[in-house]
Amino acid sequence: MATPPRRKTAKPNHASFRLAEVSPVLWKLIAVLVVGVMLLAGSLGVRAMLNNPENLSISRIDLQGERKFIKDTELQAVTDKYQQTNLYLLDVNVLETELKALPWVRGVSLRKAWPDRLIVGIEEQHPVAFWGRERLMNKYGELFSADLSSIRGLLPTLYSPEDKGREIAERYLQVKEWLKGLPLEVSELTEDVSGSWRLKIKDGPEVMIGSEDQERRIQRFRVGFQQELAKKLGNIRRVDLRYTNGFAVEWKKSPVGSRESTRRFAGVSDVKERT
Repeated sequence: MATPPRRKTAKPNHASFRLAEVSPVLWKLIAVLVVGVMLLAGSLGVRAMLNNPENLSISRIDLQGERKFIKDTELQAVTDKYQQTNLYLLDVNVLETELKALPWVRGVSLRKAWPDRLIVGIEEQHPVAFWGRERLMNKYGELFSADLSSIRGLLPTLYSPEDKGREIAERYLQVKEWLKGLPLEVSELTEDVSGSWRLKIKDGPEVMIGSEDQERRIQRFRVGFQQELAKKLGNIRRVDLRYTNGFAVEWKKSPVGSRESTRRFAGVSDVKERT
C-alpha cells in the first residue's frame, strides 16, 4: 500500500511577522516623520523659488488714492525703478521712504497682491493755509513744504515763529467767530516773537491786536466798524487796537480837511485817527 505524500509545512513569512509586530503608535510616528520631511523639502523649495530674483517679478504697480496736486509722472518716476523687481524681495520700507520724500505726499501704504502686483496707496497733503512765505499747513496742523504757485492767494496765511501750527489754526477760527456777521474776510493771522497778534483783512487794512485782551479788542473793533469804519474801509491802511480805550486808524489818504483828532464812538470809547 502506497504511502500518501507528505504535505510541506509552510514556512512562516518573517517580513509579515515583523510588520505585524510594529505597534500603531510607531506607525503614527513614522507617518509624522515622513510628512515632516516632505513639508520641510517643500518649504525649502518654495523659499529657494522666492529668493530667486528672476521669479515673482512685479509686472503691475497700481496707484490708488485721490490726488489733486501730485502728478502720476512724479510717482511713476519712483515706482518704475521697482518694476520687474521680485515681489517677495521688495524692500517696502525703502520704497515708502522714497515716495514720502515727494512734496505733496503725506502718507503711503504698500500692499503686495500675489503673484505679481503691487498696490500703492497715496495720502495727499490737504493744505488749509500758508505758513509764512515758504511753507503750508495741512488740516492736521502739520507744516510741510511744497510748490505754492498754484494756490497762492486761495488760502489764508498763518504764522508763528514757534511753528505752533495747530494752535494758530484754532486761533484763526476763533478770530473768524469773533468777526462773524461782518462783511470781512481774514486773509492773514500772524504772531511775532513777543506774542503780539496781527491780522489782515482781505482787500482791506491790517489790524494790530497785541498780545493781550484779544477778544475784547476785536469786539471794540467790531463795534467801531459797524458804527463808522465800514463806509471808509477802502481808505484805511491800518487799525491799531493796542490801546487801553479805543483804537487808532491810519489812512491811506487823509480825508479832506481832517486833522489828527480824537472822537467818541458810542460804545467804543476813544478812537484816534492818524492822518
